[in-house]
Amino acid sequence: MTTTDNALAQRSWIKDLFLVGVWLALPYLVVGIFWADAHREHLSKLHGLDATASYVGEVIAWPVLIFADVNLE
Repeated sequence: MTTTDNALAQRSWIKDLFLVGVWLALPYLVVGIFWADAHREHLSKLHGLDATASYVGEVIAWPVLIFADVNLE
């Protein structure tokens, strides 16, 4: 194998790893968005950056929020 072949193989491996990450992240984010939309009662009390941070926090932390039964406010 030449250096060019090694570089192309490395680039292909990184691209494949990125695609796997995207395919794993998409369902996680979709479920997180559904979770945050279903639990948005507290967002009416928040405004601006606080509401945005709370919404993003619920999208990211939905597995913990399911089992811990807590709300981000």
